[in-house]
Amino acid sequence: LTVFTLVGVPVLTFLLLEQQVAAASAAWQRRIFLELPVVAEQLGMLISAGWSLGTALARISTRGTGICSADLDRVIERMRQGLSEADALREWAERADVAALDRLVSVLSLNREAADLGRLITDEARSIRREAQRELIETIERRNQQVWIPVTVAALVPGVLLMGVPFVDALNLFSG
Repeated sequence: LTVFTLVGVPVLTFLLLEQQVAAASAAWQRRIFLELPVVAEQLGMLISAGWSLGTALARISTRGTGICSADLDRVIERMRQGLSEADALREWAERADVAALDRLVSVLSLNREAADLGRLITDEARSIRREAQRELIETIERRNQQVWIPVTVAALVPGVLLMGVPFVDALNLFSG
């Protein structure tokens, strides 16, 4: 019992803290994914209006209050430390580990080569929004299916009982 207490309690505490960190990380990633279409649309509008990528990122980071704005503050800070825009954005994408952000950063890295970057960013924002909508519909469908399980059981059990009573009575009648 003492060995279990000395070994088990610290291990259990560590696992509990690790689970909390993993849950917080997943929530952070989810919030990034949900905020990303709006941030991408804002970037697309600002760049289409003639803003440079760096100033558009700075504008969004100062105006916003969400997770993406806080992360863009870090991106701006890394750019002030001497990193290029593309490298600072790639760092954010690697740290966040969100597939939609990876795609957006790959579009944003075309800043120097693309003539109509605003349209590309807007298209990517639509793609991210459609992906979020697909996930929402899948979640709704799963919950819709889960609702029918108790309804089905609630309907089948009384139905079987109501059918079983005449069946047992008929068996008794035929058996004598």
